[in-house]
Amino acid sequence: MAKRGRPGKTAAERKIVDYAENLGHFLGSVRAKVSSWNSERQQLVKHLSALVSDAQGLLTELGHEAAGAGRRAHRAAVSAGEKRARGRKRRRMSAAARAKISAAQKRRWAKVKAQRA
Repeated sequence: MAKRGRPGKTAAERKIVDYAENLGHFLGSVRAKVSSWNSERQQLVKHLSALVSDAQGLLTELGHEAAGAGRRAHRAAVSAGEKRARGRKRRRMSAAARAKISAAQKRRWAKVKAQRA
């Protein structure tokens, strides 16, 4: 039996119309969410830019004091004859040790190959 107000429409047409209405409702809610997220994003950007400018101001204040202290410390270190640490010294392995490791690895590979065959 056909609904009143929609005479002559088939069940498939009614399903299509219902689907279109649901899709429109969904798209509207998505648009509202995106709009609210954009406004929240803009507020976050404002807050972050304020924080960045505050931090930059503090760094410039500290920079003048720290630069003088850094130069004084460098001069003291150079005058005392200290050298900068260049990192960890590279370990060197003897040829005999490399040969032993190579032979052991070749034995392990041979064992694995033998088990596969």
